[in-house]
Amino acid sequence: MNNPLKILILEDSAADAEMVKRLLIKEKSPCEFNLAMTEEAYVQALDGFKPDIILSDHSLPQFDSASALSLARQKLPGIPFIMVTGAVSEEFAADIIRLGADDYILKDRLNRLPSAIDSILKQRKAEIEKREADQKIIQSENNLRAIFENTSEGILLTDEHGTVRAFNKKMEEYILWNGQKQIKQGKSIYESIETPGKDIFTLFINRALNGESVEYERFLGQEHGNFKWVAFFVTPVRDNDTITGICITGRDITERKIAEQQKEFDSNNFKSLINNTQDLIWSVDRDFRLITFNEAFKKELELKTGKIFVPGDYILSDLFTKGQVEHFKTLYSRAFSGESFTTVANFDPHSETWAEISFFPISQEGAIIGTACFSRDITERKKAEEALTKSELRLNEAQTITHISNWEIDLEKNIHTWSDEMYRILGITKTEVVPTTELFLSFIHPDDAKVAQKSITDAFTYFKDSRIDFRFLLKNGSKRYGHIEWRFEFDETGKPCRLFGILQDITERKEAEKHLKLLEKKIHAQKAAEQKKIARAIIAGQEKERNFIAQELHDNINQILAGTKMFLSVAGKKNEEIREAVKYPMELIDNSIQEIRLLSKKLVMPQRGIELNKLVLDLLNVLSKNTGVQTNLTFTIPDDAIGDDLKLNIYRIIQEQLNNVQKYAEAKNVQITMLLKKGIISVSIADDGKGFDTQVQRKGIGISNIIYRVECFGGKVVIKSSPGKGCKIQVKIPY
Repeated sequence: MNNPLKILILEDSAADAEMVKRLLIKEKSPCEFNLAMTEEAYVQALDGFKPDIILSDHSLPQFDSASALSLARQKLPGIPFIMVTGAVSEEFAADIIRLGADDYILKDRLNRLPSAIDSILKQRKAEIEKREADQKIIQSENNLRAIFENTSEGILLTDEHGTVRAFNKKMEEYILWNGQKQIKQGKSIYESIETPGKDIFTLFINRALNGESVEYERFLGQEHGNFKWVAFFVTPVRDNDTITGICITGRDITERKIAEQQKEFDSNNFKSLINNTQDLIWSVDRDFRLITFNEAFKKELELKTGKIFVPGDYILSDLFTKGQVEHFKTLYSRAFSGESFTTVANFDPHSETWAEISFFPISQEGAIIGTACFSRDITERKKAEEALTKSELRLNEAQTITHISNWEIDLEKNIHTWSDEMYRILGITKTEVVPTTELFLSFIHPDDAKVAQKSITDAFTYFKDSRIDFRFLLKNGSKRYGHIEWRFEFDETGKPCRLFGILQDITERKEAEKHLKLLEKKIHAQKAAEQKKIARAIIAGQEKERNFIAQELHDNINQILAGTKMFLSVAGKKNEEIREAVKYPMELIDNSIQEIRLLSKKLVMPQRGIELNKLVLDLLNVLSKNTGVQTNLTFTIPDDAIGDDLKLNIYRIIQEQLNNVQKYAEAKNVQITMLLKKGIISVSIADDGKGFDTQVQRKGIGISNIIYRVECFGGKVVIKSSPGKGCKIQVKIPY
């Protein structure tokens, strides 16, 4: 759909404007109108409405068609402008046309307006198309001129007489390179050529004028050493098979010529190189005949065969052993099949000489016509490799025996290298995995993974040497122990470039340490048991000693005291005065006899059939009788549950603590509880006396004796006391 024709009407009469609109709508639909009745409205329409054509009345209040035309040409150059007016003079009409108006129409002849608009619009369209075409031609000529002037080749055109028609800057540069003559348009080309090259140049021009294309190369040199090589192409210019001139192009081929000269130089140097090297270089055709060879190859064959070989000789002659011939025939055939390869061989079983031989097929027009060969003596390298292999084998054997592997990380290239033993330690196959830090960490036992990860992270953060022991899990689920150490290597700038270290399987050592600890624990337990046996034997000996002392006191000392009393009594009966004098000593002797009896009773204990419950009750009754302390006993241990030696020991423990209570506690109540539960004999002795500070060293040995007796039977003692809060001794003894 065509866009409507946008018409700006400058008119102060609305009626006249409406008449124009109706006429144009009828004749030129569709149209879009904009009516401006003032200068201000007219300027706004030029900026905003952007009309395709302007119809202007001649005279408006304070504004006329000349001013309107001037504004239109300033803001919209080239827009059609038609003056539509009531009446003007022929002189004014000529002036307005001269100022740039396209036409003028009298209002009483409006029927001519549509055709005038069509004519003007067609004229404008033609002008625009012509202007665009001219612009394209100019642009094309500019493009051609730019190409002509900026191409890397020099170009020159002449007519059939040699008169220069055109040339570019590059050709001018070539002409001036080693001469002073300048090239000028309209002048003969021969005037621009220096005398030394004019004859040959004239010959080439004449050949081109006769229809031949000529190519030649020329060296252009300057006094200060600069030079160029230029390839010139002289070709005829034809017009309907008629030669009307010549075209000369020049191309800088300096780099190509230098490359060709370098190639020739390199070729000569290469020949010198291959004939002065100690390596053997030769080539053979498919019939096993020599094509070329260097001096080293020639001398080697002469030395081994005594024959002088020349190109074309059959190389697999009977001068070599049958084995050597067959082996080389196989190698040559591989190369003839198109394979490039290198092999290492020792062709003399009586010699340690080794050679590395490379074969390269020679192709010509897609077909393999032979092979080039290169042989280098690698005997020393082979010996070094064998020594290295032997060293690595021994290192591998040593690592296998000691379970120590080595590894390293190239920090610049992030390449990890593990020794064979490391793969064996981790239980993986070398060909199935790529060594990485992540792979190593995946084997670490979950309980050790956090510590190991932190150590490795710290290593890469602070670049410090370190070591750790850890557990790791193999694929079969077995647990092993490992020890890893690492160190950093730094470059000359202080940047870490290499991390290396060892990994050792220390499972056997750990197991040995574990067994050693168990053995030490067992030995310690045995020693403790023996010590307990000794302690219990000492206690048993002490009990026997007590019984012996008690028996001596009761049977011997008391008898002595009783005899003494008897003699004193007899003496008193004979003399009243003596009787009064010995009365008090006799009372003392009676008290001593009574005390000895009580002491003997305390010291003497039955060795068999001990009734622990009864003995403890006797102790409590004596305590209560002597001190007025209220006592209570809870006893649930059957008499046949424990042995007499343990009963006696428990009795002595209770006896010792009750003596302490009687001497120091000033207690009012004493509670003793003896229970048997889950293989533990529990004895609790509690009082509400004045207590003591358990942190202060005690002068007596009562508590120490209790602890000693309990430990002899593998038990434990807990003492709870503080000043003013009594004391409680808790004894637990396994049975």
